[in-house]
Amino acid sequence: MARFRRLAAFALCLALLVGCGGEAASSASSQAASSASSAFTSGAASVPQQSAGAPTALVLGYTPSAGFNPYASSSNLVEQNAGLLFECLVELTPELSLEYRLADSIVSAGETVTIHMRSGCTFADGTPVTAQDAAASLEAARVSERYAARFANVTEVKASGDTVTVILAAPDSMFAYLCDIPVLKATETAATQPTPNGRYTYGDSASLVRNDSCAFAENGPDTIYLAEVSSYEEMVSGFAVGSLNLYTASDFAQTSAGFSSVSDYYKTNNLVFLGINATPPESGEKSPLLTTPGGRGLLSQLIDRAQLAQKSYYSRAYPATGCINDHYDCVADSHVILSGAELTADQAAADMAALGYSLDDAGYYQNAKGERLNLRLLVYSGNTYKRYAATLLKEQLGAAGIYVTVEEASDFDVYSQKVASGDFDLYIGEVKLYNNMDMSPFFEGGQASVGIVQSEALATAYAAFKADQNSAAALEEAFAAEMPYVPLLWRNGTVVHSRGISGLSCSISNVFYSLEGLRFDAAE
Repeated sequence: MARFRRLAAFALCLALLVGCGGEAASSASSQAASSASSAFTSGAASVPQQSAGAPTALVLGYTPSAGFNPYASSSNLVEQNAGLLFECLVELTPELSLEYRLADSIVSAGETVTIHMRSGCTFADGTPVTAQDAAASLEAARVSERYAARFANVTEVKASGDTVTVILAAPDSMFAYLCDIPVLKATETAATQPTPNGRYTYGDSASLVRNDSCAFAENGPDTIYLAEVSSYEEMVSGFAVGSLNLYTASDFAQTSAGFSSVSDYYKTNNLVFLGINATPPESGEKSPLLTTPGGRGLLSQLIDRAQLAQKSYYSRAYPATGCINDHYDCVADSHVILSGAELTADQAAADMAALGYSLDDAGYYQNAKGERLNLRLLVYSGNTYKRYAATLLKEQLGAAGIYVTVEEASDFDVYSQKVASGDFDLYIGEVKLYNNMDMSPFFEGGQASVGIVQSEALATAYAAFKADQNSAAALEEAFAAEMPYVPLLWRNGTVVHSRGISGLSCSISNVFYSLEGLRFDAAE
């Protein structure tokens, strides 16, 4: 039964791979907000006529029945459009730096997090954004399908004056990075169409209009139009026929820009990694290349991550040089893993000799018994990027004398079962880490912990990092010394839009991070 639960948890993990202003809102904005319900049931907006490749307006998909509240709906489309309607406590910038929005500061001290709210912020109807609204929104997030797991460490939320106090079960020095969640009115956290406080509010029909009373207002389009869709597939089809001209690609999608489309990419915390099975078999011996820290570190040093990002992911990913995302301020230049292969042939030969291996006549390593080292690399072949990455890893390690057999599983369930049962030496996996760099999926009992060696030294370094993010460099040193798994790449998120649209700035917190530079130009 325990094994079944572990299998189910791992399958679930893999399946996941999947404003404000000091002035009162204008009467027009207030009227738009108060009539939101009738506005969005009165039929489609009159979208300007647009020729192929020459859009004149931004047209997004939306599902009326799903509404606009990301706490009341698990729809990714609702989350996408919420970035226009609702301000968050914080956002992560395109370079993954922390940017305070409705929160003025967030301070973590042990199990207590103190959130100070920015003053003068209002909803579109002119009412102020309060700490009570922020606390209610955090509570709504805790019980929502989308955010509940993210806030599983939270035990209590309370508001007093302009401050929200959050009590945690365990320290989390990076808690602020989890707070890129929308703040809704305390009385509307379950409403289908909550009152906006962001850069846009509800228009007279199926459209969004600019909310100039927002302190974060910018020179984006005056109107953004909405086209009704009932599913992700219908949205992609709508894009193909031109009824809408931008959508956020699903985590599962393997997009490629067609003649009339362009893909923009933004950094995420989706980690593509090389899982290492260090668990001794019931019979026989396992290679010290897998069971020893030196062997696992050698594997990491022989991998050219820059080549993987460029060739297997067509630059839709970037090298992972540690257990913390390279772009986080707390690590800065503290990573000790290089993006390219780190060892010369002579250095690799010396390290392999120390592990008991020598080269055979064909140029591959063998043990003292004359048995060729052969590592089984498992990959889900239904994902083109990972399948190509497996081919490149076989070539890179093969060039260093390590023979690799790639085992492809075309059925995702079969692949998941093989991983969960430890039927691999190496495998290419992917996990969506929370923005606070929660590594628990790789620790004992975690969804991605199968076969991975557990280290007390690494667990201690991680606990220190959770208590104080200034110890991030020490965590990276401890991780590199143990190398329980090999970080390969951080995968990018994808926004697909028509070729005539340019200047969109996206981030992991908000694909509409900035519309300031948005332009509509005729395709060349």
